[in-house]
Amino acid sequence: MRGYTDVKLMGFCNTLTALVVLLGGAAAQADISAELRMCANCHGEDGSGGDTKVPVIAGLPAVVQEDALFAYIDGDRACGDMPLMCNIVSRLTEDQVRELAEHYAATPFAPANEDFDAAKAETGKSIHEANCVICHGTGPGDAESSILQGQRKGYLRFALQQYAAGERAQLPAMENKMSSLSTDDIEALVHYYASYRE
Repeated sequence: MRGYTDVKLMGFCNTLTALVVLLGGAAAQADISAELRMCANCHGEDGSGGDTKVPVIAGLPAVVQEDALFAYIDGDRACGDMPLMCNIVSRLTEDQVRELAEHYAATPFAPANEDFDAAKAETGKSIHEANCVICHGTGPGDAESSILQGQRKGYLRFALQQYAAGERAQLPAMENKMSSLSTDDIEALVHYYASYRE
């Protein structure tokens, strides 16, 4: 009788454990879905954004997105004119950061298709090829780091100005390149990246 009771109890415990795991997974999924809805308010359902100051995040490598989110959380990266971003990410857990990064990394990248000045874009292309191509490639599929081509102009301008001023954490090699760029160089890069079309 005792053996039968032990088997029944073991079966009950296994069922209870499975239920806890299942409910825990559902709760985690609900949490991430809620965070996705918050992100979608600015970045759009597909991560392509809307406002020119909001970056396209669809298709960015997950590790790049994780680094960016943790930088916002740790206060190492400013949110500029978008303080809501910092308010939202400050509530994220590490697991949520990873899940969000993986979600948007798995979403196909689509360029913002914003207007650009052709002459500035041509100058920017030369600057990119001399300074940036080694890490950022010639297009979204070629980039091993953050995607610049097809990104939104307002966000690019803000981010590049921060990098040039040393106000955003960056690798020494990038810092060396950015510190040599003028305001006109940065604007030319912004228009070059905005000129990208698939």
